[in-house]
Amino acid sequence: MNRCTILLAALLSSWVCPAHTLEAENLGELNLPPVPPTPWAFKGFPIMAWWPPPGTASLEDFKNYKDAGFTIYCANPDAGFEQSLSLSKQVGLPVIAWRTQQGFSTPGPKQPVVFPIRDPNIVGWIVCDEPSGTDAVTQAITETNRLMREDPTRRAFFNLLPPNAQGNPNTGAVIQAAIHNGMPVVSYDNYVLNADGSDRTQEYFNNLETIRTASLRHKVPFWAFALSLKHWGYRRPSESDLRWNQYMNLAYGAKGLWYFCYWGPSNWDSKWDNKAIVNPATGAKTDIFDCVKAINRSVGAMGDVLLGLTHEDVVHTAPPAGHRTFRPGQYWISGLAARNAAIGFFHDAAGAPYAMVVNQLHGMNQSAKATADMIELTFAPSVTAVTAVNWLDGQPGKLTLKDHKATLPVQGGTGVLLKALIQQP
Repeated sequence: MNRCTILLAALLSSWVCPAHTLEAENLGELNLPPVPPTPWAFKGFPIMAWWPPPGTASLEDFKNYKDAGFTIYCANPDAGFEQSLSLSKQVGLPVIAWRTQQGFSTPGPKQPVVFPIRDPNIVGWIVCDEPSGTDAVTQAITETNRLMREDPTRRAFFNLLPPNAQGNPNTGAVIQAAIHNGMPVVSYDNYVLNADGSDRTQEYFNNLETIRTASLRHKVPFWAFALSLKHWGYRRPSESDLRWNQYMNLAYGAKGLWYFCYWGPSNWDSKWDNKAIVNPATGAKTDIFDCVKAINRSVGAMGDVLLGLTHEDVVHTAPPAGHRTFRPGQYWISGLAARNAAIGFFHDAAGAPYAMVVNQLHGMNQSAKATADMIELTFAPSVTAVTAVNWLDGQPGKLTLKDHKATLPVQGGTGVLLKALIQQP
């Protein structure tokens, strides 16, 4: 169940796109003015929280958010909007601002929000969340197109439903029409960690593959989510859960990471856990703060490399139905021995090969250390050297190979980014 469905009764007016008069019988007929291709003003790797500290929080709260490795602040047009722009600038965080208020527990503004059009610290706009149906999607695309034409250096977009919940029009049609009319990034959410300890892995990987394929086809990046808040039928993620969620997003080629959420609501039903990465009542760090910080710092350290990679394939030792199995001898990593692992294959602009090797072992209340595995990799004869570009908990640098093999101790849910040097024939 997606976030919009879960909160529909309580937050309908906040979580859906605004009403409109435009209609489109077929999204393929939507042909808005073109958007000139323009580099984004933001140059780092996007790591964001759907609900960061509100503008009513303190400067220290904003410093903690940045310390946790987040690279963009997402400003909500509520009563604290103007203050949030000031505080994010003070701590050195660029801003992507919502154009529609996102609910939770912060009161709305007393006067209509005036969105700054010349603030260089604002690098993007989120038009709305999870539009459903042709009319709502048409409105979202139209507003995205308008904002992109107004300033193409600022990325404007809307967040999609999970593909299995997108309905009519389907995800493929929505993405095609949105990109045709100037949307420069695909963002979608999907939560699959159940409160009973099970995971909806089939749904998770089906949706990741759908978005990955569309991203490659249309040559636009995609951003993906990890759950960090217990609510409804979802559990509070463990350290291994969080790592698995984000490193698998990266292994499938994500160029930006979201968390739902950082601050959390303070007025939800008491049977839900309102604490996310921090406690919204006090701003105090919770038990998963350091885990999120470790992931974000690690991803940020390899962000420039990740942004420059083109995704090729992703394979599993134990794939869900319909997904690709690792086959010995098919890749430059020619052998893989692990309890449950996946590898995403990439290349950079010069053609150099990369791979994200992920230990998929994770689970409710399980640490990354408790779910660690020894992953043995065998490399093709043409591989002369392998370097660990980034390795959370491990030692980056050149791997020691013996008989074209290396054994990596990888903690649960964690990915290791490798680069190979291959002798050309």
